[in-house]
Amino acid sequence: MITLQIEGQTLELPEDVAVSDDAIRRVIAPLFPQAANATIQRVTDGNGITTIKLTKQAGTKGTYATILDRLKRSEPHVNPAFTLYQQLHAASDPRRYKPEDVLTLQRRVKRAITQGEEELKATHDIVQRLRAAPGHATSVPPVGF
Repeated sequence: MITLQIEGQTLELPEDVAVSDDAIRRVIAPLFPQAANATIQRVTDGNGITTIKLTKQAGTKGTYATILDRLKRSEPHVNPAFTLYQQLHAASDPRRYKPEDVLTLQRRVKRAITQGEEELKATHDIVQRLRAAPGHATSVPPVGF
């Protein structure tokens, strides 16, 4: 058995669990979430007894910077139905369109509606999947908590 010291407590770990730092973190994380960022030190005394000491490390507060950087790097996108609406709304006088212009516009409107509805459905599907997803234990607090 190997001795694990964390926050003033001493625990015994089987040798097969203490084979690597990652294995220790996986086993300890449900009990001590701060183990995810802890420094791990191994010391073997003269009797061959190994003691592993976990020392908490201060982590960053939140991940807003990461999220904002990702959003800044993402491609800008506007639903095509809204873009077409803005273009048509900005037109000075809809009566100036010729019949062939109206036919072209009809095709663009149908295409924009189809694309817009597909995007709306995809967004609703994503929201449904997120709501139906089971909870997941993590050692990192979610943004905003």
